[in-house]
Amino acid sequence: MRAKPPSFYLLNSTVGWRMLDESGEAVSNVDEIRLPGDPRGPLSLNSSDGSLGGLTLPRGMALDSSGILYLIGVSFPSVKRFDPQHGKFVRLDAIGREGSDARMFRSPQNISIAGDNLYVADTGNRRVQVFALPGLALRYVWTAPDPAEPWDPVDVTAHSDVAYILDRCNARVYVHHAGLDQPRLFFERADAAGRWSRIVLDRDETLYFLDPSKPRLQSFGAKAKDFTDPSQLSGRFESPSIRLDYKERFCLPQSLARPCDRFAPDHPASPELPLDECRPGSDGARVPFLFDRQGNPATREPAESPGPPLYQRHGSWFSEMEGLDSVIPNCQWHSIELDLRALPPGSTVAISTFTSDKLPSWNISDPGHEHLWNTHFSITGPMQSRPGASTGGLHEFLVQSRTGRYLWLRLKMESDGFTSPEVAGIRVDFPRQSYLDYLPAVYQSDEESRWFLERFLSIAQREWDSLDARVSDIVGYFDPKAVPAGPFLQYLAKWLALPLEESWNSEQQRVLLEAAPKFYKRRGTLDSLRQLLRAYLQNLSGATAGEMESVDYPQILEEFRARRYMMLSREGATTLGTLPLWGPGVMGRCQLGVFSTEGDVRMSSTGDPEHDVFQRFAHRFRVFIPAAWVRSHEDERKVRRALDTEKPSHTQYDLCLVEPRLRVGIQSTVGVDTIVGLVPKARLACAQNTTLPDNLQPQSRLGYDMVLGGTPPETMVMQLKPGLRMGIDSKLT
Repeated sequence: MRAKPPSFYLLNSTVGWRMLDESGEAVSNVDEIRLPGDPRGPLSLNSSDGSLGGLTLPRGMALDSSGILYLIGVSFPSVKRFDPQHGKFVRLDAIGREGSDARMFRSPQNISIAGDNLYVADTGNRRVQVFALPGLALRYVWTAPDPAEPWDPVDVTAHSDVAYILDRCNARVYVHHAGLDQPRLFFERADAAGRWSRIVLDRDETLYFLDPSKPRLQSFGAKAKDFTDPSQLSGRFESPSIRLDYKERFCLPQSLARPCDRFAPDHPASPELPLDECRPGSDGARVPFLFDRQGNPATREPAESPGPPLYQRHGSWFSEMEGLDSVIPNCQWHSIELDLRALPPGSTVAISTFTSDKLPSWNISDPGHEHLWNTHFSITGPMQSRPGASTGGLHEFLVQSRTGRYLWLRLKMESDGFTSPEVAGIRVDFPRQSYLDYLPAVYQSDEESRWFLERFLSIAQREWDSLDARVSDIVGYFDPKAVPAGPFLQYLAKWLALPLEESWNSEQQRVLLEAAPKFYKRRGTLDSLRQLLRAYLQNLSGATAGEMESVDYPQILEEFRARRYMMLSREGATTLGTLPLWGPGVMGRCQLGVFSTEGDVRMSSTGDPEHDVFQRFAHRFRVFIPAAWVRSHEDERKVRRALDTEKPSHTQYDLCLVEPRLRVGIQSTVGVDTIVGLVPKARLACAQNTTLPDNLQPQSRLGYDMVLGGTPPETMVMQLKPGLRMGIDSKLT
């Protein structure tokens, strides 16, 4: 029997890396441990494209709410906009050209879009110009708040309807809300005057400022902190849809180049392959949607040099100075398990350990104490990339350091600079549980013999412990949340007779597996079908489980519940219900004097006209889903496959993709076939879009979902008078 149950430490992005912040060679540690970006390369904060190492869009680029890309640059002091109809960038003649007049620019530094406002940091003219989209009317020209003080609007960033302007001279930030005429001072920091050159916002609307002299990003707020590597913040920013390569070319994703219904790609380009979506042919001809930074069409050769290195070739990571505490004096630490997410060809990861019964008085990253570290384990990637070659996985080994209450870890990484190893997690087990404990004491009398025998027995012990662990953890293979991705997940789905979408990744398939117990318990019922569809829609929309719980879709309406109608006849009205009107046009059966309109009549000689109201709506149901969640033919086919698989075999259904609109008498049941949303904008090109779902209702059709109107009336001011109706003819302003 074991005297003490084993314990362990787990280090990863979820529970924390317990990293030594003072290390000068600290390897990045957000989602994984990897080499930091080369300080002169595209992954550094001072990257030449101005993207802060890939945290944001390159400088001089902005996307509006509909997914249209805008460009501005010093070499062409004007604005260009992508035209999806012709697949090219067009210059907006209404604004631009070199000069100091209104609508002209001199050395513009950046642009940004908030709502329907286009902001231009016209640094050469020491002002900010704001234009209305899409008409490009000049709304505001903001110059120095105080003409006696210097003013240097070097950058602008925006989120939703709010824009932030950075004045570099005074390290002041001004904020502008849509609808106001003037920005207001948000805050200033005198000690940063003249140092900050960029301002950016993360997804939580936290402000960051670039000090290019360090370089470093400084956050603003109660918990202000400095960051020297972009990967330390990558989890806080949305991956940019566009990346520039070393030749300042970019690939505009297909999802942003569509005539309508544009959206950010589900898998943005990686830093290693920024132009991966625009692959050239064997002849090196121009690839559609490949442009240079000025918006001109660009070409790409099939075999090009990889450009400058992305990562540093060497790097070290240290655990925290306080060490991993076992709370056991003279503890013999047992083993370390390294979870490698990636191990590119030629790269190396070496792990070292150091143990002690007391905290050291020297810094563990000090190279002068190299002799105290024990390095007995290193992993090297394959010599070349080939199918089936290992690029990661779990690696376990014994701790070779002698006894000590505290343990420190060090990782040393090496690569060619174009790729980097990635460590997803580290597990440290203690104290050592050795088969030597089951042998007579004579085998432990000599220290050196004991040490050798302990390691020798660990070879067999590892195999038996692995079998014990598999038996103990077998329950995880039957848990949708714990089953490993790949063959085991597929096997569990087959065991449950649950078909999975092959195009889904493992996490999306796992969502469906987690929902299986909910709809299997009541299979064949309305609730079962709804639970299955919710799992599908969660994957199609990209929403989380919590977000799906906050909406009440899909809506399923059984036709027999809607069969409350009134039949009309010459003799009068026979009441069958109290709700909508029912007439012979529903079935379209030809009856002289009743329903005989040419073009609407359907020739049907079966059934009894008197019972049409009951037969027409029997064994049918309608499924209402927001159209924004089903964006393509393939998405619609997936939803139909789910319906065909789980619906009762004798029933039929109608799939209704609901647009955010209201049409009285046609689409007017709020919560079912009506969604309250923004005012729709007509896009005539949508009629030619062949990628939309087949079942989508007509779009941009006059008299159907679009009306012509003039200039919106001015905001009405409430006046106290008889017949005042709040919310109808008056509102508070």
